[in-house]
Amino acid sequence: MGAESIQSGHVEKLRQDVEAAITEAANRLRGIETVAQQQLRNATTERQHLDVFLDDLEYRLHAVNTSGDLRMTSTGPLTEDQISAMHGQQEVLTKRKVELGIVGNELEQLSSRLSWLIHQIEGARQWVLASSDSEGDGSENGSERDGHPNTGDQVMWAQIALGQEAERARLAREIHDGPAQVLANTVLRLQLVEQLIRQNPKEVEPEISRVRAALQESLKDVRRFIFNLRPASLSDAGLIPTLRYYTQDFSEQFGIDLELNLPENLVLSANQELVVFRVIQEALQNVQKHAQANRIEVNVQQRPGGPLVVNITDDGIGFDPKAVRQSRTGSSGLVSMRERAATVGGTLKADSRVGTGTTITLTLPMPKAQ
Repeated sequence: MGAESIQSGHVEKLRQDVEAAITEAANRLRGIETVAQQQLRNATTERQHLDVFLDDLEYRLHAVNTSGDLRMTSTGPLTEDQISAMHGQQEVLTKRKVELGIVGNELEQLSSRLSWLIHQIEGARQWVLASSDSEGDGSENGSERDGHPNTGDQVMWAQIALGQEAERARLAREIHDGPAQVLANTVLRLQLVEQLIRQNPKEVEPEISRVRAALQESLKDVRRFIFNLRPASLSDAGLIPTLRYYTQDFSEQFGIDLELNLPENLVLSANQELVVFRVIQEALQNVQKHAQANRIEVNVQQRPGGPLVVNITDDGIGFDPKAVRQSRTGSSGLVSMRERAATVGGTLKADSRVGTGTTITLTLPMPKAQ
């Protein structure tokens, strides 16, 4: 009896040490995450300020190039040296903006991965505590008690939540760099048009044409964002027309040769159709960001009464899956796709080697209710 008591005390002490170590690691990572997020906010703020300065410079330089009469400022006419200095300042600020964009993307990815890792560590802590509780209440595995979900479910939903936050951040960045920037430039160009009406009416029509063209391109971007958030055609027309539209738009937007092979019809549930579309969407975005590919092939196959198999293959630089799993670098997209597939009973596999491209394979079972 005494030996059992001593052994139980040792086990409890070990559990407490493990919990303390996990808590300390999570707290240290939270500190790093806080620093990364603060640096990301600083980079974003500086980039927004640069946008304002660059818009003003572009407006002033465009005004100078359009008409010599517009060289006048509140302090007098602009000299050639001043105009040259403005061009130099524009070049420096543009370079800095590009650098901040790269740093911002890296910080955003680092922050996202840290959040994912913290959730994993918290899941491990809960698993340790759940193991302790399960022995005390006679539960076999302690996976679910008092209506609380098991740790695996908590980790999965945490990853889904992180994926949603990453998608919101990506969309906010694209709106800022796309439509928001176009609208800011449009305001400045309209101010220029006001001056041209008074000083050089012949230049008004060409400038308005340029404004119209920029707004039309921005409108295309906005419609693309809306489609990516929730393609209405998925519910109205179905998966096949939606994939044809999306892949064609993707190919035209990024200049990547894309071949899409589809069957005449598919037997899938609404949730499965959404998962197929999102996995293909995520896979293509990963190719565009990381693979440096010239060609992509998307094959969708479903035999009568059999599972659906989707293969997305590119001729890019490839990667080492083992190294990616160990480092977690670049793995968040694969994790997101695997979790999406799992929500409808599917599986996802990534086959790749450095220098030989990548193939993503999604397999979904037949829907239970056809």
